[in-house]
Amino acid sequence: MSTLGVMVLSLPGMRHLAECLKSVQWADAIVVLHAGEDEPRIPERRPSVLTVRKLVPGEELKSLRGETRTDWVLHLLGEERVEPELSDELHELCRSDFAKTSPGYRVSIRTYLLGRWVEGSLWGPSPSLRLTRGLVQLPYGWWNAKEHPYEQPPGRLRGWIGDYSALDLSDAVALVNGVTSLWAEGLQHSPSHGPAALALHPFRVFLRLLWRNRVLAKGLAGLTLSTLAAYATLLSGAKLWESQNVPRRRSPA
Repeated sequence: MSTLGVMVLSLPGMRHLAECLKSVQWADAIVVLHAGEDEPRIPERRPSVLTVRKLVPGEELKSLRGETRTDWVLHLLGEERVEPELSDELHELCRSDFAKTSPGYRVSIRTYLLGRWVEGSLWGPSPSLRLTRGLVQLPYGWWNAKEHPYEQPPGRLRGWIGDYSALDLSDAVALVNGVTSLWAEGLQHSPSHGPAALALHPFRVFLRLLWRNRVLAKGLAGLTLSTLAAYATLLSGAKLWESQNVPRRRSPA
C-alpha cells in the first residue's frame, strides 16, 4: 500500500484552513507551507502527522522534498478541500499497485462563487496537476498550468477539489494580492516572460475559463471567476515586470 502526503500552501487572509486540513486528516503526512510572517491558525486538535513550515522566498524545491517522504504528494491551497468522491478515489489509488499507476494525476477544481459551483479556480486551471509521485514542482498557478515533468501526459482522477476562497468576494479580492506576490516571486526563478506574454496570458486565461463554463451558461458566477482569474494573472505579471524593470522607492520626476 502506497502512502499519501499533502502539501498545503497557506497565506495570510485564508479563512478556511481548518476545513482544508479536516478534509485530508487521514493522510500519512500533512505539511502546511506558510508564506506569511506569522504562523497560520491551526486547530488545537491538529492531526499528529501535521507539521507547519515557513516558505522562504526563492527557496529551492530540493530543500522542501525532505518535508514529504510519502509515495504521493497532493497539492492544495489553504482555501481548498478534498471533496468526498476524490477522497474515496485517493484511498483506492493508495491501495492499488503503485508500479502500475501514472506518475502524476490531474484533478478537477471547482469554485463556490455567488451561490453556485463554477468550473475552474482563481489560482489555476481545471483539471490541474495536483497529485504527483513526490514533490516535483511548486504551483505558480496559471503561469505553469501546461507544464509537467513527464514524458507521457498525466492521468486524470474523477473526483474534484472544492475551492472556497470566493465564498466572500471581498476576501477573494484581498487574497489575490498575497497569492500574486508569491507567483511573481516564483516566476523570478522560472524561464523569462516577455512583455507580450505578460500582456496576452491573462486574456487567454479569461477566455479559457469562460469556455470551460460554456461561455455564459454559468451566468454572472462564471463571468466573475473568469475576470478575477485574469486579473490575478495580470497582476502577478505586472509585479514581476515591476521588480525587474522599475527602480524601487523612486517618485516620478
